[in-house]
This record gives sequence, structure tokens and C-alpha cells, in this order.
Amino acid sequence: MNRLECIKSMVSKCNTAADIGTDHGYIAEMLLHDNTAKKVIASDINKGPLNRAIKYLTSKNLNCYCDFRLGSGLKVLNKEEAEAIIIAGMGGELISNILEESKDISSSTYQLILQPMTAVDKLRRYLYNNNFKIIDEDIVKEQQHYYFIIKAEPGFSIIEDEIYYEFSKILIGNNNQIMKNYIIKVLQTNNKIIRNLELTNNSSYKEKINILKNKNNKIMELINNETKFNS
Repeated sequence: MNRLECIKSMVSKCNTAADIGTDHGYIAEMLLHDNTAKKVIASDINKGPLNRAIKYLTSKNLNCYCDFRLGSGLKVLNKEEAEAIIIAGMGGELISNILEESKDISSSTYQLILQPMTAVDKLRRYLYNNNFKIIDEDIVKEQQHYYFIIKAEPGFSIIEDEIYYEFSKILIGNNNQIMKNYIIKVLQTNNKIIRNLELTNNSSYKEKINILKNKNNKIMELINNETKFNS
């Protein structure tokens, strides 16, 4: 399953979905193709991508099921207009800002499907600290990159440990093999950095080395505590 297919698979059936930052309109097409959504509001902040989406979805005879809107973030939506909001292909901090700037919109939808390209830990932190509940997650690998897809809804939840901002408790609990590979990669990367810093014999790196070692110990403690993850 590729990144876009995974994003689409996380969306529950609804009447109206909003694809924020639609780009080519591929997700909108997938949502309409199998009737996951009866209507899609496809928006983009730039005319070029929006025009590409209009052209592509028209070529697929799906434009009559779409409402194309030019604008920034969730400002293109009215309150409770879309039951599902998809924001994909942006940085985690930008997604957080979009949700916060239009809190009346983001907090009134039934499902948020979020796919950050970077800073997934900052996005999770924002959600936990701003009355959003993460109800599901998935992860895909394309080439050498790992992508997290988060499904959230308005609500309240408590995070047991800050390590879960960076490493998905849901995916670890689900014994997800790609998540295992991701954690192994993080550990290997950290160990490589530690070795290289230690070889310099530069005392100014001591604090950084200790931080990375402590982080690796925390990761190992995390996965050891999740019995399923080791089975």
C-alpha cells in the first residue's frame, strides 16, 4: 500500500470530505471512486495545483462531485461542512498551525486524517495538548522514507510518556512490522552518530552523546515494555 492509498484507507464513509492541499486531486479521486465520500471539497492555497486538480478530476468525470476552492488551510470551510478533513503532504508544524488557526472548524469535524512529511512528534504533541484524540495510526515506507498517517477526532486523551510523541503507541501495540523497522533505523542512526562523535574526542560533544544514549535507552525500554512488539 502506498502513501496515498493508506491515507484514503483511513477515511471512514462520509457524505462530504475536504481534501486540504489537494495538489493533483488524486486523494479526491480515490475517495469518490469507491464511494467513501459522496462529495469532496478540494482546496489549495495556490492556483496552479488547484487547476491541475480541476483538470484531472474533470478528465475522470468526477468534477460534478467536487467543490473546488482556492484558499488557505481550513479557512475555505464552514463549520461542520465536512465530516472528514484530510491534510496530507505538509510538515507537522504547518498542519498544527492550520488546525489551530481554524480551531472552530477542526474541532467540529468527525475525523481528521493527517499525514505529516516531517515533525510527526510535534503534530502528535499538538493534538494531545489541544483536545484532539488520536484514534488510529498507520505507517508506510516509500523508497527510504517512512510516512505516518494519523486519524484523530475531537476529544481528550492522556499520553503516558513523552516518548509516544515520537513513537506511535498504537503502531507499537499493533505489532506493526514497518514500525519495528522504523525504530531499528532510528536506533542505528543514533548509534552511528554516537560513534562518530566519540571518535572526535571532543569534550564539547559529551552532552549530545549522553542525550542520544539516554534516548536509545528510553527506546529500548519502550519496546521491551510492549510485549507484543517483541513477539
